[in-house]
Amino acid sequence: MTHALRARAGRHRLLLRALPMMLAAGALPAVVLGEPPCVVPTRAPSRETRAWPAPLDRPVTLHGRDLALRDVLDRLAVAARLRLSYSAELVALDRRVCVSYDSVAVGTVLTDLLDGSVVAPVVAGDDQVVLAPAATRSGATRAAQRASVSVLDRVLVTGKAVGASPRVITSSTDVIDRAQLAKQSGGGGTLSETLNGVIPGLWVWDQAPSSVIARYGSLRGASSFQVSYPKIYIDGIEVANPLLLTEMSPDAVERVEVIRGPQGAALYGADAIGGVINIIMRHDGADGEPAQIRGSVGVAHSAFATGPVLVQEHALNLRGGDNLRSSALSLSVGSVGSYVPGGRSWDARGDGGFRLVGARSTLTGTARFYTKEAGQGTNPLITPVQSPVTTQSERAPWRDAHSPDRDRLESRSGLVTQSIREYTLGTTASVFANEAWTHALTVGVDGYRLSGDPSSLLTPIPSAADSALRAATGAADRATVRASSEGHFGSAAGASTTLSVAAEHSVLSQRSSEVAPLGGRLSSYTGWQSSTGVVGQLDASWRSALFVTGGLRVERDAGLAATGGLLSLPMVGGAVLHDFGLLITKLRASYGRSIRPAGSAVRASWLARQAIVQGRLSPEEQSGIEVGLDATVAQRWTLRATRFDQAAYNLIQSVAITSSLMPGPTDGRLLYALQNVGEIGNRGWELESALLAGRLSLTGTLSLVDSRVRRLAYAYSGDLRAGDRMLGVPARSGGVTAAWAAARWSSSLTVARASNWIGYDGLALAAASAAPQPITGVQLRDYWRTYPGVTRVDMLLTRQLVGALGLTLSGRNLLDVQRGEPDDLTVLPGRTLTAGLTAKF
Repeated sequence: MTHALRARAGRHRLLLRALPMMLAAGALPAVVLGEPPCVVPTRAPSRETRAWPAPLDRPVTLHGRDLALRDVLDRLAVAARLRLSYSAELVALDRRVCVSYDSVAVGTVLTDLLDGSVVAPVVAGDDQVVLAPAATRSGATRAAQRASVSVLDRVLVTGKAVGASPRVITSSTDVIDRAQLAKQSGGGGTLSETLNGVIPGLWVWDQAPSSVIARYGSLRGASSFQVSYPKIYIDGIEVANPLLLTEMSPDAVERVEVIRGPQGAALYGADAIGGVINIIMRHDGADGEPAQIRGSVGVAHSAFATGPVLVQEHALNLRGGDNLRSSALSLSVGSVGSYVPGGRSWDARGDGGFRLVGARSTLTGTARFYTKEAGQGTNPLITPVQSPVTTQSERAPWRDAHSPDRDRLESRSGLVTQSIREYTLGTTASVFANEAWTHALTVGVDGYRLSGDPSSLLTPIPSAADSALRAATGAADRATVRASSEGHFGSAAGASTTLSVAAEHSVLSQRSSEVAPLGGRLSSYTGWQSSTGVVGQLDASWRSALFVTGGLRVERDAGLAATGGLLSLPMVGGAVLHDFGLLITKLRASYGRSIRPAGSAVRASWLARQAIVQGRLSPEEQSGIEVGLDATVAQRWTLRATRFDQAAYNLIQSVAITSSLMPGPTDGRLLYALQNVGEIGNRGWELESALLAGRLSLTGTLSLVDSRVRRLAYAYSGDLRAGDRMLGVPARSGGVTAAWAAARWSSSLTVARASNWIGYDGLALAAASAAPQPITGVQLRDYWRTYPGVTRVDMLLTRQLVGALGLTLSGRNLLDVQRGEPDDLTVLPGRTLTAGLTAKF
């Protein structure tokens, strides 16, 4: 390489490092996309005969249909044997394109693909090309191109070989990209920080540092009795227990895709009645910044601590390679002090991955490890009902091992600790067979190890989440193998069809032990579950304006003995899209059905060791329709409105009953039996909107949910009655995020609120736990109460100091809310203020 080329390459590397700040300042707008989902680049005759400098003069042959621009650029670089460098902030890598070139110069192909953008190919070495900012455009053009990619054109994975554009998706699907993750989490990564107020219809209760389980308040209402959860995948690998995935690393995540409602079951199978969350990890190269170090320290306020609580988090991110061969490693460690006596936590996580791109293939790998030590401490809101030396005969006679009298609620000096280890390991290979067909194979395993004494967490009347945590104690490993193929036929200008077929097999091994109700003896459980599904889906479109989708998954699940293990999960939908110029509208409707086995991964060991079996448990089901309208105005303002009406059947509740079968000083012993509730109606409205005005961006969501019992099962003996609202489901939830980006600094303010839900009065139940007779059935209705709501306000401020050094100031829970979410027994840290430094190399 000549001295001039070396100097030019150095200048372009410096430019690429400065691109994100220039884009944030509005000096360099991102590509604006208003094209249909598949655009065939056109070449002017003058371009075909243009003389390009080396290596842009290298001829290439490239064919492909409905591919992401990222994949096309990667295949182009391999075919031309050159290194291609660009900034993801300036190139819309998720745009769908079709290419058909035979012996055409690389420069011509790049110019076609980047037509209308703010970047152009520039030679930076013998085999290196940089997509650098083109010549300065007029102010009007820059303003028109400053808006980010429209939500109607973003690529979604959606369980297929190469993904799809939201234009052809007829059900509600949302994406949280890397930039939005940074605004929401600010370096943290709990599910409540990431999802609340961003995804309509979904609410996750804020998690205490001492908790190792996620609690979902609403997934379009109730998809189980206070143990609702979505099916979760990490790079296509199903997690072993979705309730134990409570955090994610924002430094290692590319985007999070969320499918709401049962429609996702046609692709992802059983246990997806509450929706699907697909976490896509980062696999990009260094992009001029191979190393990043981040550290933050702060304090949290707690009304139950003797002073400020120390909060800290430190991270190291390493990235290497380019867009063809890349590797990454993200490491972080954090801790929270004792916000209640003995209630502190420590966690560490590591995420790694690689990406290899060939002329017709792509290979990616993912590795994740997470560990947490959580000290449970004592609940300062509960008055001790007895001393630690109280004998069994002195306790309330109706209590058993599921009750709090086993030295669990009383104040104790000993620290009870729970420990969890999680891991994910897998790989995905994609092969572009020809212009029409793409094949993919995903193989991976996910698992956890959970130890400690979960019985110390139980409240006077154990919640469903308490029981799910007890059942998860032990270990589990799930292996997933998924093969899929996708074919594209026809023309975007006329009729086109996409055929997707897939086969998936999953095997789960669970090993756990817990205190059983039989005299408090330890009971162990070892079990295997397997499921095999075959998927077929057909997407048809006419002139990129009329879309019809039909899909069916046939699955054999070992947990569905009532149906012989075989079930069918259909999904149908349609959409009409019209481009009025400045206004693009999309009217959509879809129907889906899903099912969850009674002995699902979350409930299998719990069910296997149930002391009393009352009747035969039926699997939980949910089906329903949704109708929505999406609108985009001038690529600056988007609005999505969705009306959903779903019916859930046979949701399972842990019902408190009394029985004389258990030994004890009286005939009234308290036990818990799993029972089907009956039919539940989940209906409501979801609104989401985004506005881009120069450096200011505003996003907001609102959900109105009515989750109500329609009728009860014949053998149900719990506290619910027909017409009741489902417990623990907020009637209203939503949020607003305002973000401002300047040349050297940026800021964001997020307000999220959930309001009006009915739940148990935990404090009253604790006071009544010493009563001589147990509280069961309709008596529990006397301990219902309405919770008015909870509001979370978070703020984030970043400032570029000197060179690659940045300052981050973060404020969490600025309203200092410490109680009332989701009940009056839960205690959370209050206002948390942190300051951090980030250095990039």
